[in-house]
Amino acid sequence: KTMGKINLQMYSFMDGTMNDSRENLKLASEMGYDGVELFGPNFEIPAEELKALLTELHLEPVSMHAPKTDMVESLIPLAESLEMKFIGIGMECMIDDEAVHTFANTLNRIGKVCAEHGLTLTYHNHTQEFVPCGDKRVIDVLMEETNPDYVSFELDAGWCAAAGFDPIELVQTYSGRIKLIHVKESSKVIGPQPPMDFESIPKDEHGAPIFTEEEKAQMEEQKKINCPAGDGLVDWKALKEVADKHGCQAYIVEREYTPGEGSRLDCLKADLEYYRTQI
Repeated sequence: KTMGKINLQMYSFMDGTMNDSRENLKLASEMGYDGVELFGPNFEIPAEELKALLTELHLEPVSMHAPKTDMVESLIPLAESLEMKFIGIGMECMIDDEAVHTFANTLNRIGKVCAEHGLTLTYHNHTQEFVPCGDKRVIDVLMEETNPDYVSFELDAGWCAAAGFDPIELVQTYSGRIKLIHVKESSKVIGPQPPMDFESIPKDEHGAPIFTEEEKAQMEEQKKINCPAGDGLVDWKALKEVADKHGCQAYIVEREYTPGEGSRLDCLKADLEYYRTQI
């Protein structure tokens, strides 16, 4: 049993109003989250200071997302200094079947290096991992073509449900492979979305992608399915019970949208309050 610890993916603060990583870590601690999953902006805090801050705030650094696949190895020293168990990749654009097989090899290579440093590499899904790849789905090919000694998965249960698949079934099918779960609400099935090829999207002078108005509207619509805690497709109590038996080690809340009238912070408080009754 994981003793009901509830962690927060720090990306959840990114609604545009809370951009100070130190302040956000304090907020996570004050709200009562047990630990955090770090991401890009958090790495701007020097390693020693970050470690001291997390200790002072009683936040366990459970995992981190590398900003890009090819940055995982450079973040290993930070993960080691924080005594973290997991290091993750948040998304990879796999535009065709060949890219899926190639990425499986990449995961094996990077995962081996992580394992040599006592870290477990995880890959986090969106809905795109449920598109067909040959006669299977992308997620199946990644599971089958990666070495369990080197590669594990972080199941985003909300995106899985939004793609039209049952996260409980996935955890059972791939017993022992899913080490982390993103606790995210999705109010409806949107189906597996095609991968977004970030390389081909025009960028501004800071390297940030420039989206068309249509793309922005579509992304906003997709975010809106991130409904209040407990209103979505996933039965968290049932998922937790099954996932604990199949090797899941941590549950991490991630929020991408603020439903209703309140602030994002109000929402993250309400999330924690609800998940305490489920996880």
